[in-house]
Amino acid sequence: MVDLAKGQDNIPLASISCMTYNHAPFVKQCLDHLLAQKTNFPFEIVIHDDASTDGTKEIVEEYASKYPDIIFPYYQNENQYSKGLRGLPSRYNYPRCRGRYIAICEGDDYWPDQLKLQRQVDFLESHENFVLTFHDFRVVDEKNQIIVASPLPKRYQRDASSEDLILGRFLTMTVTLCFRNVIKEFPPEKYKVTNGDTFLISMLGHYGKGKWMGDVIEKAMYRSHHGGVWSMVGSDDKLPVRVNTFYWLYSYYNRIGKKAYALKWYGQILYAVMMFESGINVAKNDHYTDGPYARSALSRNILQKTLHWWKLLCRKILFKIALWLK
Repeated sequence: MVDLAKGQDNIPLASISCMTYNHAPFVKQCLDHLLAQKTNFPFEIVIHDDASTDGTKEIVEEYASKYPDIIFPYYQNENQYSKGLRGLPSRYNYPRCRGRYIAICEGDDYWPDQLKLQRQVDFLESHENFVLTFHDFRVVDEKNQIIVASPLPKRYQRDASSEDLILGRFLTMTVTLCFRNVIKEFPPEKYKVTNGDTFLISMLGHYGKGKWMGDVIEKAMYRSHHGGVWSMVGSDDKLPVRVNTFYWLYSYYNRIGKKAYALKWYGQILYAVMMFESGINVAKNDHYTDGPYARSALSRNILQKTLHWWKLLCRKILFKIALWLK
């Protein structure tokens, strides 16, 4: 654990962003694991509680009173998410993070590896061309029983180029991320998406590459339960959520004049729709379905969908022409 005697005047090198909402059954485990991190530098835990009603706030208050130099909470009086506000970490946590690096751990997740933060920060400190680090995870239920031991396919267990990050190559769950605190202001488009993590990673890609550290860091624990924001989204609803994210990324890059990236994100929208129309719900597969399944399922009805695909392709070509002539 970091030395508490260093005092609050010691600016943290790393900040841990923790979002909580009705996480009373899990938040103690989360905070205990965060406080157990073994580092040779000071770190802080920046918490945003979105007006929990199940006792989460009282638990956070208890921990904040014990560790006032490490835990910095912010409590909402009204639930912001239910009011339609999105991008809550970007609104309420990231601006308060004083560290050179930001790691993410929501109040219902936890880190078993006590050296996770140290190893990720060490790597970023010595590799200026990398903007973030990531690793593997396990999916656990409400009772800490493992649901999926290693959901990340091998093809994702590798470094990511800057282009990979910008164009939305899936990395892992945010519970594994540690990135440079380089974005001081987010564009308005980010606050219109539900899945802000994809937007964040795309923006970070302009500052460097991503490092896969699954070979040196124990898997983090991502919790799937009925109270989770993403867990509560049904399979049929995840596709429009992703398309919404892709659309606002397209709009963002189009607005700032990066038309090549805008067209790539528009292509992501078309691809998602085509896969869905072909009977493959990429949202339901949640990134983890292996490539061979997708290809075989696609081939089963490709003849039936060829005409539909050609129509979409023609629309894409016409859209590109209109965009470039604009």
